[in-house]
Amino acid sequence: MNRIIRTTALLPVTTILLSVLPAKTADSLEQVEHRVIAKDESIEIRQYGPVTAAEVTLKGTRSETSRQAFNILFKYISGANKANTKIAMTAPVSQAPVEIPMTATVTQAARGDDEWSIAFYLPAQYTAKTAPQPDNPEISIVTKPAQRIAAISFSGRWTNANFESHARKLEAYLKEKSYKPSGPAVYAYFNAPFMPPPFRHNEVQIPIAQ
Repeated sequence: MNRIIRTTALLPVTTILLSVLPAKTADSLEQVEHRVIAKDESIEIRQYGPVTAAEVTLKGTRSETSRQAFNILFKYISGANKANTKIAMTAPVSQAPVEIPMTATVTQAARGDDEWSIAFYLPAQYTAKTAPQPDNPEISIVTKPAQRIAAISFSGRWTNANFESHARKLEAYLKEKSYKPSGPAVYAYFNAPFMPPPFRHNEVQIPIAQ
């Protein structure tokens, strides 16, 4: 049976944000709602509705751009916006390569000094029109369209090898089940860095054609 769920997780951050991370628990953070269509062990097929996000695009490695973007976006939700308004944190934070040829596999697409798009999802009360406008011109307020995704969950460290190995597993599953990817892999961080790697909840998410 299909069911509406909310993922339970801490807002993912890098170590550079430890000194400013509020004492928020997983249950106190608003989560992006989604409907689970199918589940096969650690892999789920999900349906998401439209969601508003604050997004920044940077060039560099995955780890470099995540650190830089988290700082930029955290300042925005802390009040560095035209309304001087603090915005509640939500989870997860997503990171994905941009401008990737669709002829490449998603694993190949995420390598190297690419451009990466990092997004903080805003609380459901906001739309792209009503969200506070950022002071930093690098930040865009966007509406992510409704989409269907395949997600694989796993634990462990936030290394390229860990993310890429699970991206390959998910790609193989999609090929076996005749799902067609419609975009590059999205990396989702579901825990703060002080969480021991064996207990972390990480995901690779790949949008698929409906």
